[in-house]
Amino acid sequence: MKKNKRVKPSQTQPTTAKGVALANILFPNEQVIPSYLSPFQITCGIAVLLATFFVYLKTLYPTIGLLDSGDMVSSAYNLGIPHPPGYPLYCLLGKLWLLIIPFGNIAFKMNIFSSLAASIACMMVYFIVLKVVPAKTKIACLPAIAAAGMLAFAATFWKQAVIAEKYTLNAAFATTLILILLKWQENAAGKQKKLLSHSYLFLFALSLGFSFTHHLQSIFLIPAGIYLIMAVNWRITPRLGWITYLKIALLFLLPLLLYLYLPIRASINPLTNWGDPDTWEKFINHITAKQYGYYFTSSPIKLIEHLWTHLTSFFPVQFTWWLLWLGIAGCIFLWKTSRRTAIFLCLIVATDILHSIRYDILNIDDYYIPSFAIFAVWIGVAVVHICNWTAKFYCQLPLILTCISVSLPIIPFCSHYHQQDKSRHYFAYDSAVNTLNMFKDRAVMFCASDDIGFPAWYLLYVEKMKPETIIIDKAFLQYPWYTELLKQKYPDEFAFSMSQTGYSTTLDDYTLNFIRANIQRHAIYLEYQQQLETEFSLVPAGVFCQIMPKITQEELKNILSQMNMNFNLRGVRDESIYKDWRTAVIFKNYGAAYSQAGSFCGNVNMYAQAEKWFQKALELNPDGADTYLGLGLVMEHTNRVNDAKKLYQKALKIKPDDPQIQERLRAVQ
Repeated sequence: MKKNKRVKPSQTQPTTAKGVALANILFPNEQVIPSYLSPFQITCGIAVLLATFFVYLKTLYPTIGLLDSGDMVSSAYNLGIPHPPGYPLYCLLGKLWLLIIPFGNIAFKMNIFSSLAASIACMMVYFIVLKVVPAKTKIACLPAIAAAGMLAFAATFWKQAVIAEKYTLNAAFATTLILILLKWQENAAGKQKKLLSHSYLFLFALSLGFSFTHHLQSIFLIPAGIYLIMAVNWRITPRLGWITYLKIALLFLLPLLLYLYLPIRASINPLTNWGDPDTWEKFINHITAKQYGYYFTSSPIKLIEHLWTHLTSFFPVQFTWWLLWLGIAGCIFLWKTSRRTAIFLCLIVATDILHSIRYDILNIDDYYIPSFAIFAVWIGVAVVHICNWTAKFYCQLPLILTCISVSLPIIPFCSHYHQQDKSRHYFAYDSAVNTLNMFKDRAVMFCASDDIGFPAWYLLYVEKMKPETIIIDKAFLQYPWYTELLKQKYPDEFAFSMSQTGYSTTLDDYTLNFIRANIQRHAIYLEYQQQLETEFSLVPAGVFCQIMPKITQEELKNILSQMNMNFNLRGVRDESIYKDWRTAVIFKNYGAAYSQAGSFCGNVNMYAQAEKWFQKALELNPDGADTYLGLGLVMEHTNRVNDAKKLYQKALKIKPDDPQIQERLRAVQ
């Protein structure tokens, strides 16, 4: 009698009932239908790229912008080192791009680079939708086009697509990586050749490595990528072997050698050398962005606040409340039809959110761009499923709705165009020119704001305007690498001893000692907000003030009488040019500069000059209570008491609890 052979447990299934149930939930055994792109679908994808690229070119910054634009452009142009983590791939690609493009100023060329990367990301979203919901007819491409358009005209993404920044290149990497993994899933689950299936994993690993040499934000894809590989590997036979995993690891690590760019370039001390990563410690600190550690919070209350604020503010703003529900519906539809893919995409969004709610910076919405891209994919999925569902009621209705779907991006386009059209936005460039024009030769500029300092970097390091000017970032003086770097670049200016004391000041000792050591050889400028003791004299110089050795009142009068503060600010009076909050903050500095000039003139009895500057201040900032107060004092001193009274009343409406305004108003009653 033959013995029955023992049946071995399946190599692709767990051996317990609980294991089977858990595996079926986490690693569902789904049939992935291969989808092959037709020439028409590929043509539509290229059309998406060209159409979005045209819109971005139409709304592009004509020159340098705010944010980190000045830092990124200057570093790419000079092959320097920008802020952490250093962006070696961006610098190298940017330099190559600048050599290829034959027209436009340097900043404009790099703005185009961002637009191209953004357009590629939009095209990838189009292909992802076709991969997730395979198109059975030519007209089914329209929901994918709609999804690409939703990302293209999302507020944050559009903002980044028209300025030289790093987030659109990161988005291009993220969407490409998602598409590669989805294509690998399709091949691995089907009857494709093993070599072809593995090639997609190898391409994914190599691309992920390159993306890490640009921006570490790509780490959001790691948990989701590991999940998808495990989920697919659980169901296929034979499974991936350790040799395959070793090849994947090596291909991922190979591009990371590009980070050697940082110590190599730091060793020759380029014009932009953030972190000076020429030692192992400084290199690790830079690529891990150690100096930004204090921006992260672990407070449960803050995390909950950020979670609520980010979800209720960022996502509705991108796609408008009218279309937000489509993304949520698309996620649900995908869960029902392709749970594994749904979990994969949801993990990317969840990782993005969990990281971003810990990061307490003003522009944190930029970190949600990968999530916005996936949300756009879900919108495309929702449109496909809604159109298919309507076939139950009227056979022609899906065709009609599919055609209508391509017009959905018009809603965010119309909502955001005025805000994102930067084609006449010269403010950052003009502001930097105004600042440098106020400076004397061989000036030293103590800067406390990136929005003022970075555009000045661009003028100094790229356009070579007053290249002998020394810019010192006060926020960096706390870092030893920065002070050592300054000593290397400017040994004479930084040869002073830190033992000089004896005066009390609101400035830190380092700045004060520098001023004392260099006041006779350099014109030194500080922003108005930084106070000095009476050891020095202050003289207005635009939005800055010059620090001078003690001067007499007559010398100050002579300087003020020759002072010229006619600023060039193209378009700022044009209401059709949108002013974002950063522009609005810096713009108020000009009103404050005129007001400060008026106060200086009033203090030395130059009342006609003072009135002129105060009036200019009110033209730029009609809500300046201190300006109304200063102009009122001028009116008092020139025997125009009734005019002074009216001005004090206006100032009191703005600052009802200000004791000085109340006192002056009582004095003229």
